[in-house]
Amino acid sequence: MLHITGQKAGFYSLIGILNLAVGVMFYVINIAPTPVLASPQPVAKPPVIIKQIAATQGIPIRVAVPSLNIDLPVAVGSYNPDDGNWTVDTTQAYFADASMPVNNSNGTSLIYGHAQSTVFETLPQIQPGAEAIVTTDTGYAFHYQYVSVQEVLPTDTSVFDTNGTPKLVLQTCIGAYSELRALFSFKLVSIEKI
Repeated sequence: MLHITGQKAGFYSLIGILNLAVGVMFYVINIAPTPVLASPQPVAKPPVIIKQIAATQGIPIRVAVPSLNIDLPVAVGSYNPDDGNWTVDTTQAYFADASMPVNNSNGTSLIYGHAQSTVFETLPQIQPGAEAIVTTDTGYAFHYQYVSVQEVLPTDTSVFDTNGTPKLVLQTCIGAYSELRALFSFKLVSIEKI
């Protein structure tokens, strides 16, 4: 398994701390309830769904596609363009460190895994509109909706695009001999602080 280098780990830690600070400030200013004296009974509030918060991002630590019974831990992995190899195993999914962190501003976030029963084997059965949920190390759950699938050659690196609207791509092998890669695209719907 690939480990994050010290410089990159420091960068991700700084981004996480800044995001946490922004989230706390937003909560205190906009969401924190006003204290009420002698309230007869506390009323349970539904989770706060945050549609837009500036610069919200994080590294994926879990991915779920409830309609396919997929719920996996996510580690950081790499793609080596020189030999075409990916960091991969049969127990978890991986966030491609060459892609954008999960965010609400721009670019593609790529999570990939084997087409095996313990990882992404059921992805080809996904139905239009299916939900994917990505939990980040910064304490957010990003909710996505399935849009489309594209089959590409293993050498196609267009998925690492940093432009355009924020989206999630789940990638796995496909084809009779796993010779192609299937890119399942999801659009961002909402963000939930957890």
